[in-house]
Amino acid sequence: MAMGMAAALQCAVCGSPATRVEIVAPGRVPAEMEQWKAERRQAFGEHRDPGSWCLLSEGVAAGNGRVGDGIEETGELIEAAFHEAAFHEPYTYAQVPTAGFYDDAASCEQCDAAYCYRHWRVSASETGFGYCPQGHGKSPDPHW
Repeated sequence: MAMGMAAALQCAVCGSPATRVEIVAPGRVPAEMEQWKAERRQAFGEHRDPGSWCLLSEGVAAGNGRVGDGIEETGELIEAAFHEAAFHEPYTYAQVPTAGFYDDAASCEQCDAAYCYRHWRVSASETGFGYCPQGHGKSPDPHW
């Protein structure tokens, strides 16, 4: 039976989670599902196709929702290999963009490191622009 995979990039400053990505295999549940609030567990159970692969992502500015995104059955192996290639330790900026996340999984290209929301110093302005602890800027918000 397929197992899926999970990866969590840690903040280079404080060690707290910066980004978490998980591919949930058919017939399985997310690794941290027991820690979710009851409302999210219920939504996942009601809206996820248990026979399909599922991608869950949580990042600095957002994620892909309470139930994640389904992965097309025909592309499951390609998708799984794609994310495994981007999310294996040691994490480097060069590998992370290959996964295609709009915020580069909370990573700063110039620092070659990931940072949590607190250390990205994301602006409360309409742009959602933020700066890493070294002053390098980018927008981790896909809507801006």
